[in-house]
Amino acid sequence: MTVRTDTLVIGAGSAGLFCALRWAERGSVTVVEAGPDAGDPPPRWALYDYVLPDAHYYRYTDSDTGKPVPQGRGLGGGSTVNSAAALRGQPWCYDGWQVPGWSWADCLEGFRGIEADQQYPDAAYHGTDGLIPVTRLAPGPLDVAVFDWCRGAGHPATDDHKRAGRARLRRLDHQPARRGALGTWAGVVPAARRAGVRIRPDTSARRLVFDGTRCTGADVTGLDGPERIDAGRVVVCAGAYGSPALLLRSGIGPEAALARLGAGPVSVLPGVGANLMDHPWCLLDVDVTDAALIEARPVSGALLRYELPAERGEHVEAEIFPWQTRPYDPACPPTRVSFTAALMAPRSRGRFDLGPAGPELHVGHLTEDADAADMAGIVATTAELLESLAKDGVVAVPEDAWWRQGDDLVAASRAAMSSYHHHSGTCRMGDQDAVGTVVGPDLAVLGTSGLAVADSSVMPVIPRANTNLASMMIGYRSADVITS
Repeated sequence: MTVRTDTLVIGAGSAGLFCALRWAERGSVTVVEAGPDAGDPPPRWALYDYVLPDAHYYRYTDSDTGKPVPQGRGLGGGSTVNSAAALRGQPWCYDGWQVPGWSWADCLEGFRGIEADQQYPDAAYHGTDGLIPVTRLAPGPLDVAVFDWCRGAGHPATDDHKRAGRARLRRLDHQPARRGALGTWAGVVPAARRAGVRIRPDTSARRLVFDGTRCTGADVTGLDGPERIDAGRVVVCAGAYGSPALLLRSGIGPEAALARLGAGPVSVLPGVGANLMDHPWCLLDVDVTDAALIEARPVSGALLRYELPAERGEHVEAEIFPWQTRPYDPACPPTRVSFTAALMAPRSRGRFDLGPAGPELHVGHLTEDADAADMAGIVATTAELLESLAKDGVVAVPEDAWWRQGDDLVAASRAAMSSYHHHSGTCRMGDQDAVGTVVGPDLAVLGTSGLAVADSSVMPVIPRANTNLASMMIGYRSADVITS
């Protein structure tokens, strides 16, 4: 059976749903998503539970550390399973990409197009009519204690993370609705369906179909078995792991990898799967002395963002914030709080490989010694905060806390670090003549026509922020930059 559509979008996550919605203005759109759709509107458990059924996750493993790397699966993708903090990063994050058409000024229009800010609708750097409402969480008692320490440590406070400028202490910008977070499942799917987008969950794209080097559609497998979808254009929005995997299976990638897969080469691009980036974090777990100090929500109302000493122009940024652990791990006591120490400008890079046995991840956290030293410094600052809160009777720090053991905080941080789940960069956007480029500024896959990638995998450098809004922005802007 063959189906025909003007635009085929592969992946219904943060980028894919906005991509589909925008392309629906120009013709028929079909979206295929390997994961489930539990309903429209989403059921209560999807809006308020912190841990979703296993069908809503991909379960990867970091081959170098053995640590799990879950990824969102199903309508909404990562925006459905993550806490969805509404951060963009700084102007220099995007100007630093040095890709024509993707400067901060260019990207700002996309950010404004997706959001409806609840506190600052009149600010020129905010949007008012988008499908994703953005608000700031009111601080709770623990947040107030964190604010007090931060001010005493010399971190000035402002109210809005999206106001351009140097990082500082602020209330956390958030997307309200699902337990305080509105993903694209609840925010965009209804509008996409009203616009005529055909969304097909439980349907996996097995490979892209080509006539020479022109992509003409994809072979997919759904509940009714295999079929082919012919399309005028194909936009891959399957994420930092799903997008390179599909390209590799379809004959696009490093020559050796294609040979291992037995995939006839369509376009030999060494950059497919390379340049893997993620924000590493370390969690410092403590207990509040009174459960009333915290409340069950995915993140706190306090976020400290600051820059570490670095070479001129580097902007090595850190984040520190607390969140209640039990909603994500029901075995924890209700008093447990995880303080996050995150490095937001990592230099380290990893890679995504695909072989006959399946995917192999090398996330590459803290492989650069400078990253490990920076992380140790962020952990030390977080530990200072916790010792102060403990002295004031706000929290109790375990005697055997990992950051208190021994003198080598760098080694301890390397052992404790895990993923902030902001994987990106594996189909890097850039100059077509640069080594490692996979897509050009128009998001078109080099060496092909009719095929583009529009998701977090195209980011040349990871922004100094959660990547959810940036992924939405890329999907939204796809209709403005894709020309074929």
